[in-house]
Amino acid sequence: MKNRMISLFVVFCIVGCSSCSIDGRPGPDTDLSSTKIAFVMREQNQSFIYVMDPDGSNRKKIASGAMPCWSPDGRQIAFAARNEGNWDIFYMEADGSNITRLTADPSEDVYPSWSPDGSMIAFNSGRSGSSQVWRTNVTEGDGDNSWGYNLTQLTQDSPHNRVNNFHAWSPDGLWLAFEADRDRDDPEIYLANAVDGTNQQRLTFTRALDEVPSWTPDSKQIVFSSDMHGEPQSGVYDIYIMNIDGSNQRRLTITDEQASNPSVSPDGTKIVYDQSQGENSFIYVIDIDGTNPVRVGEGSNPAWSPFFLGAAPQR
Repeated sequence: MKNRMISLFVVFCIVGCSSCSIDGRPGPDTDLSSTKIAFVMREQNQSFIYVMDPDGSNRKKIASGAMPCWSPDGRQIAFAARNEGNWDIFYMEADGSNITRLTADPSEDVYPSWSPDGSMIAFNSGRSGSSQVWRTNVTEGDGDNSWGYNLTQLTQDSPHNRVNNFHAWSPDGLWLAFEADRDRDDPEIYLANAVDGTNQQRLTFTRALDEVPSWTPDSKQIVFSSDMHGEPQSGVYDIYIMNIDGSNQRRLTITDEQASNPSVSPDGTKIVYDQSQGENSFIYVIDIDGTNPVRVGEGSNPAWSPFFLGAAPQR
């Protein structure tokens, strides 16, 4: 799976799943038709961010970039994009306007995850020597109310350069779920305190590749991708769900391909994910119990928006 993820980064210019965590506090309208799915399309050796309705209709290109993640009010999207030869974190309005650069470092800064209060963004960076989880305030404040970006490293480098990445912020704001290959090259799912990275807890214990975690809106379950059902590193991955303590692991999809990058709808009833074989990738939506799969179009790296607490993107 690591080779697959590296290949996706090189070929599709995407690092893993942007399985964004979402607020989970619906506004007056809790109809999923009022939500959007952001996703990535590869066109002429570039990656572009699109949005669409949950049924795959009204697809609209909004910006160049990859790894989209919604702000908790649905008004903005954080993403990664190449700038002067390397990847940095940006954010923009949900219609693609007012693009703002958040990080500027010679290392690769990728895979943003917005905090549920909207004030911070966690991201992966190699600036410390290996890929680790960092967080920063979205703004530094103004005038007398300037508090700074408070850049903080949440996971630490090891002598063997083991990585901690592909993280997702829990909707209650307490935890970051992430993957780490600390024992060998077979990543497991971990938890860490979202404030300072402490109290780390390992949730999966397999010889499989357990990757790209995402959250249900109640912060009680984690959805992820794994090849645990077959031979280790078989290249066949499915979507799984488990409790926050790692118990009650259940397989939700049955494929002979690569199902990955899950993102849960804001009402907790559905999951969007991508399924790829070779260079082709399609987006599917299933019920939270794994039933009723529907293919909604080409694309990868989908992220389901919250219920819009602000102005929703124009259809």
